[in-house]
Amino acid sequence: MLRDFPLPGRTAGQVDADGRPVHAAAPVRDAATVMLVRDRHDAPLGSEPGGVEVFAFRRVAGMAFAAGMLVFPGGSVDPGDAEPGTPWVPPPPPPQDAPPLVAAARETFEECGVLLARSAVGRAPDADELAAPGWEERRLALASGATTLARALLATGLSLSAADLHPWARWVTPTFERRRFDTRFYVAALPAGQEARDLGGEGEQATWLDPGAAVAAHAAGRLPMLPPTLVCLEELAAARDVAGLLATFRLPAPISPWVTRDGSGRLVLRIDLDGRGGGEAAP
Repeated sequence: MLRDFPLPGRTAGQVDADGRPVHAAAPVRDAATVMLVRDRHDAPLGSEPGGVEVFAFRRVAGMAFAAGMLVFPGGSVDPGDAEPGTPWVPPPPPPQDAPPLVAAARETFEECGVLLARSAVGRAPDADELAAPGWEERRLALASGATTLARALLATGLSLSAADLHPWARWVTPTFERRRFDTRFYVAALPAGQEARDLGGEGEQATWLDPGAAVAAHAAGRLPMLPPTLVCLEELAAARDVAGLLATFRLPAPISPWVTRDGSGRLVLRIDLDGRGGGEAAP
C-alpha cells in the first residue's frame, strides 16, 4: 500500500526541484527502537475499553536528528552490542539479529531505566532492585560507553530473552537525509514491578501515551512526529491489549521513503507500507 506524507521542511537544500537528493547518499547505520507498552486500564471518556499505552518522549529541539519530534526509546547499534558472550535465555537469536536486540535492550535501560532481562528462573528485576547503587552505576557506565550490556548482565546473572523484544517494523531513512539509519522497531511489555522514566537527557515531556490520542494530536498539528512513529502509533491504537500485540506475527521488511510527485504535482514523501522498497524521486 502506497501512502503519501507532506515533505518535511528540513528537505530544503537537500533535494532539487524534482525531489532528487543534491548530495551523495550518507552511509546507513544500524539502529533499534523499542515501543514499551502496557495495558490501558483507564480508557479516555467516550473510547472503547481495553487498548494499550506506549512510553514515548519529545526529543529536545536542538538535537541533530528528529529534533522536537515524538520518539520511542532507542538509538544506534554500538560496537559493544556485538560483543561475544551476551547471555541469552534459550534459544538465542541468530547471530545477525543479536546486535540490534542488544542495542534495543541497552537503550531502553539507559534512557528509561527499564531492564528487559531475566534471572535464571525467568524473573525480571523490579524497580527497587534497579534503584540500588550497583545497577544505577551500571546504567551510567552503559550510557557513557564504559561497559557493555553483555558485561553488566554477566556480572549479575541475568540474561536477555529475544522473545521479550517482538519485531514490529523496520524503517530505513530516505536518501536525502544527511543522517541515515536502518532501524528495527520492537514491541516490549513493561516488566512487572518496573517503572519507565526519562533518564537519557535527550527528551522532554516523557510520558505514557494513548496511541489513538497521540495520532489525533498529530493530525491537529500539536504533536510532530516522523512517519515511522505515526504509522506505528496507528497500529498500536488498533490493539486490544499487550498480549494480542505480542501474539501478532510480524516479519518486517525494510521500508524506505522516497520523494516523488503526487497527483497534483506536489512533492511528497511516499512510503510503500508493504515493504517492497522505495525509489528515487519521480519527475
